[in-house]
Amino acid sequence: MNIFPKIVFCLFLTGVFYSCKRSSTPTKGSLVGDYEEDLSAVRLTYEKKPDIDSREGKVIRDNTYNVVKDEIPLNDNKKVDKALDSMSVHNKNIRYAAGYRIQVYVGNERKEVDDAKSYIYQNFPDLNTYLSFSQPTYRLKAGDFTSRMDAERFYSAIRQRYSMAMIVPERIDIRKSMQMR
Repeated sequence: MNIFPKIVFCLFLTGVFYSCKRSSTPTKGSLVGDYEEDLSAVRLTYEKKPDIDSREGKVIRDNTYNVVKDEIPLNDNKKVDKALDSMSVHNKNIRYAAGYRIQVYVGNERKEVDDAKSYIYQNFPDLNTYLSFSQPTYRLKAGDFTSRMDAERFYSAIRQRYSMAMIVPERIDIRKSMQMR
């Protein structure tokens, strides 16, 4: 029976256990007393506003503070302005977004779809109407709503006249939706 592999294995385990052991045990005072670093150079300092207005002698109850130092450097402001300008240009180029419309009429009768369209124009002049025809079906949709809640305001009134009306998700024109407000 060879005992050499067992001894090597035991030595290996002993080495693993000792390598995981802490090198020193901290004492109660060593954690607090040994650390010394001056952070006053990076701390913000605040100066309290005066509580009395010197012109009229009235007491001001505003307890806000003014930052005295560590203001944002001017070159950082330029970087932020440049980023905001590029985002603004990008947002101006976006024309369509996901939104909702109210599907007022679906059917085969041209006269009925024209009546529905005139009803929307007369009662809801702010809503844009969209008529599509896929033979033999006419579809009339109204509005450019960015949220379903905006569409719900008009939906209940339209549903009283057209019971088949429903809110449908659709790609909307953002500029037209902003004109509605």
